[in-house]
Amino acid sequence: MLDASTTHASSAWLISAAPSALVTAIILVLLVLLRGQLVAALRQIQLRMLGHSAAIDPALLWLPNLIDPGRAALLVSAAMLGVAAILSLVLPIPFALLLGIPATVALLWAGLAYAKARYIHALDRDLTTAVGRLSALLKSGSGFRSAIERIIRDMPTCPLRDEWAFLLTRQGANLATGSIATPQQVVAALSLQTLSPRHATLLSHLSVAVGQPQDVLARRCEAAYSAIQDSDRRREEAATELAQMRYSGIAVGLAGVLMAIYLTATQWERVLIAYQTPLGIIVGILVISALLLPIIGGFVLARADDVDY
Repeated sequence: MLDASTTHASSAWLISAAPSALVTAIILVLLVLLRGQLVAALRQIQLRMLGHSAAIDPALLWLPNLIDPGRAALLVSAAMLGVAAILSLVLPIPFALLLGIPATVALLWAGLAYAKARYIHALDRDLTTAVGRLSALLKSGSGFRSAIERIIRDMPTCPLRDEWAFLLTRQGANLATGSIATPQQVVAALSLQTLSPRHATLLSHLSVAVGQPQDVLARRCEAAYSAIQDSDRRREEAATELAQMRYSGIAVGLAGVLMAIYLTATQWERVLIAYQTPLGIIVGILVISALLLPIIGGFVLARADDVDY
């Protein structure tokens, strides 16, 4: 907005900020009025993302606590305000609003995917130790329910504790068929809903063993613990061998980022001319994505897993 005819350059920024302030005010009012609907929509998005099977009885449904819907609503609101306000600096208000919605949805899906990955990592991190203790308690003569109760009592708050508590609280629940939930049914239902493939494999194994005699259950759990340890060892070996992929991606990505920073610092005027137009913003996003892809690809390709137990 500044040119040779500007009379009060010190306060001229207020004119440029007016469209962004208007967009921010409109979105803020809408989010306050529609907060309840937004929270309900986020719950439905999580359910759809988890992909619950219709064959599972409603009494045995499990919804992991990936992210609190109320907190997610606040984060979505903040993201929508920030994205729309930034876009309104270079685009007309209607276009800023239209482009702000898909950008916010993309950020929401990325946040949920990150929360899901963090949840699965927390499950896998505590699984080996918990299964080892479960095997020891079963070998010492404890029943399946009492062993789970002892493990949960000594376990800090974590995703695995929540899921194993589900195994206890849903036993005896009234099912839609008129019967009550047996331990086998509860374990099998959780195996279909847990997000961790390793945990699902273990629960599928236990759903068959939990209804068998104590000595058979103890031997099966001991075999599962030994197999999980072997799986962890194979995964660590694979991760060590694939570490070079991660380091190469970081090196290539950082080299591109440093080169872009150098060119931006030495040719700032040309950068402003090139990227201040609507098309320039799109190209800038593509350039930044291309610079970050080697780093992201290095981490993705360096991941290793093994559930063959």
